[in-house]
Amino acid sequence: MTLNKLFVIRNPNPDAKVRLFCFPFAGGGINTYFSWLNFFPEDAELVFVQPPGRGTRIFESAHQSMAALMKELMHHADFIVEKPYVLFGHSLGSRVAYELCCQLMAANKHLPECVIASGSRAPHTKGLVKSIHDMPEDEFLNELKNHNGTPSEVLENKGLMELLLPLLRADFRISETYLAEPIVLNIPFEIFHGEQDISVEEKNVFAWRELSSKNTNITRFNGDHFFINHCSDKVASKILEIIQRRV
Repeated sequence: MTLNKLFVIRNPNPDAKVRLFCFPFAGGGINTYFSWLNFFPEDAELVFVQPPGRGTRIFESAHQSMAALMKELMHHADFIVEKPYVLFGHSLGSRVAYELCCQLMAANKHLPECVIASGSRAPHTKGLVKSIHDMPEDEFLNELKNHNGTPSEVLENKGLMELLLPLLRADFRISETYLAEPIVLNIPFEIFHGEQDISVEEKNVFAWRELSSKNTNITRFNGDHFFINHCSDKVASKILEIIQRRV
């Protein structure tokens, strides 16, 4: 079921006690989180966030800046905050979740019970990965292969890549150009990190603690930057544990 173009809810429950909003990584889609539907009880409603340029919105122009993405998200602020909620994001999605919290706080809206930031440097720190969003196409595609986040069957499908290239460039543009103002939030953070993730420096993982006045826990998973795909069941189980403890 689609609530609107931005939010997709596969198992809607008007009586849910909590909502879990799931934000995609750069170039990713909501399919990353489909298997999680089997892990959560009915009183926890999963909301998959689907910005333009992917999924059923593939023919819409992707956002080119964090500000543009925030404008669309804040248009639905009342829905986001209408019941207790938790924000989860992987990689760029983590930084989107943080910026959304800053925007909601500025608008005097209720903040989430918790932010779960997965596979990401803190949003006010600079990353190790070089900028690729404006590279020539051949170089850009080669870098995508090295990132290991886009399936080889997708990269080798020329027709599909013609559709996806604008989205991929736009998402990487946001990822590479957005640097947050370090605003301390009065909410707890839960940080997920891949033990073999060489793209995120340890110091920038711990830097998430600088952005919360509450306790910040760090959980490590076996895997590289995309451990979320290889440890999907373990990640979902940990999220459920966090929600049950926090909400």
